[in-house]
Amino acid sequence: MGSSPSKHHELQTTRSSNFPRLLCSFLIEGVNPQAAKAEWLPSLYAGQSASASWTLSPGNYTLQASTFLNLGDINVEIYDPTGRMFARGTQLGGEVVNFSVPQGGGGNFQVRYNMNLCANPMGACAVEIRMRRR
Repeated sequence: MGSSPSKHHELQTTRSSNFPRLLCSFLIEGVNPQAAKAEWLPSLYAGQSASASWTLSPGNYTLQASTFLNLGDINVEIYDPTGRMFARGTQLGGEVVNFSVPQGGGGNFQVRYNMNLCANPMGACAVEIRMRRR
């Protein structure tokens, strides 16, 4: 219960594997704030999607997703260990999704995110997703 959620990630894109690899970050914070844990992944162009997974134990969580300088519109969906959509956010711009993992419902949760709009004149939009336990 006092440990930080663990994470895994996977990129699924609609472009070839040669697209420019800009970076996005995944930061995880536990109940007891520890040194920030970050994982850098490729940024996304409009129309692209990617996913990451966290092993979560029962409790209350907040997922925050945003793009660097608010240059993009990102949507997120959280899937429970059975593959069923558990929670989602579809606000314009960034997302804040509060959710609870019930007792006996812990496990590997998938976070799928997609970039609906990217207005970065320099290329792909960097995405930051923070998962923290409340």
